[in-house]
Amino acid sequence: MLAIAYHFHVLPRHRDTFRHAWQAARDALTHTVGLRAHDFAEPRDRRDAFTLRLAWDDQTSFERFTRTWIGVWMVNGMGLARDAFARPIETHIDKAESALQTGKHAACPTHGKNRSAAS
Repeated sequence: MLAIAYHFHVLPRHRDTFRHAWQAARDALTHTVGLRAHDFAEPRDRRDAFTLRLAWDDQTSFERFTRTWIGVWMVNGMGLARDAFARPIETHIDKAESALQTGKHAACPTHGKNRSAAS
């Protein structure tokens, strides 16, 4: 299993645009082969980042995703220009068991419903 977290440090004036881009992308993300669970966290204050966490079956599933249009678009800032970010996108990779609880039905806070680990 592979867990990856992206931290997007979006400037406050661009946050609504970023949220809109996430809403447009999340439905396509739910149908991505090999993705066990995902979570999108809003920043708590002006200095915090949006955080997108993805739990993959394996490295191959993730690499396949990064070669799709939605994968490239998402990991490169969801269509926002470079000047919309306070600093570069941060990526954290963990090959251990994810905090997303992928072995069970994980609740997806952005969709408000449970998502099966097998889907």
